[in-house]
Amino acid sequence: MAHQAVEGLPGTDRAGAPAALLQIEDLAVDYRLRGRRTFRAIDGVSVSVQPGETVGLVGESGSGKSTIGRAVLGLAKTAAGSIEFQGHEISGLSRRRRAALAGDLQVVFQDPYSSLNPALTIGQILREPLQVRRKLSAREAQAVVVDLLTRVALPADAADRYPGSFSGGQRQRIAIARALSVGARLIVCDESVSALDVSTQAQVLALLQRLQAELGVAYLFISHDIAVVQHLSDRVVVLYRGRVMEQGPADRVCSTPLHPYTRLLLDAAPVPHPELQRRKREARLATAAAVPTAVAAAGATGSVPVTADACPFAARCPFAEQVCTQRRPALTGMAGVQVQCHLYDETSGHTRAGTVDPAIGIR
Repeated sequence: MAHQAVEGLPGTDRAGAPAALLQIEDLAVDYRLRGRRTFRAIDGVSVSVQPGETVGLVGESGSGKSTIGRAVLGLAKTAAGSIEFQGHEISGLSRRRRAALAGDLQVVFQDPYSSLNPALTIGQILREPLQVRRKLSAREAQAVVVDLLTRVALPADAADRYPGSFSGGQRQRIAIARALSVGARLIVCDESVSALDVSTQAQVLALLQRLQAELGVAYLFISHDIAVVQHLSDRVVVLYRGRVMEQGPADRVCSTPLHPYTRLLLDAAPVPHPELQRRKREARLATAAAVPTAVAAAGATGSVPVTADACPFAARCPFAEQVCTQRRPALTGMAGVQVQCHLYDETSGHTRAGTVDPAIGIR
């Protein structure tokens, strides 16, 4: 995407930018449970975001997508792996060094109201980082605030109002304006449109796309809704229980999914036509009711005993066999997509390995 410099907003010059703006390699994040036990929420995840690109992280609740965002923001401690931003390691930074990074790395949460001080006007909220971080005068800061409000399609008099007088969609626009005010190069959008109605979602997504075209900002877009992720993202990373199931170009992954879990997410996404929605629901229920013979033989009542390094989706997968409960799938690249599934590794021992046509995808 061609970058266009914008007067009044800092950090928009991409000259000399590294090949990857954000590079996550073999990331692991543990959460402490009672006693000395730990739960591995993220296990060996590698993701990159290029300047001006949108990468979507998608998966059900508990897939680890928000934990990855929190690790990037320094809100979750990494157990292993690395997180590089603009070519520099940022995991484990001190609070002071993390604060210095805030100008380039920002976040828009699901509920922006909780991050907007209700006692301050929108103008005060937006002017503060401009005067503190960029050392602008009051007059200069006010000019940038007017420009920011215009960019996010809010009237200039919004600067004199308080957060409580705005709708959810308007507050998201304010949160986006605040992220842009310090010249963010990467914005982590954590379920940033999931609490909005459909029409407001469309407006905010269109705004994010327009701002990206104008400013060259990159997004790490986190959502449980694969249809929204497909609409906004250049690339998609499909997560399940802290592991990457599939990743690649958004249109390719969502139109021709290779992993059974990606297929499940797409089948669960609603469609506007009632008859098509009914058929999708029936097909999804029929798939869920089917118990894989090999896996059923491994355990009674659908309980699948798995090793610690097995495929995490084995217990729900209609294609699962014994190997899926015993060994982690190898990362396989095909048709521009990376997928971790025994179906695509002809050395895995899965009886259907190599029989799925990548041009058609999983059905």
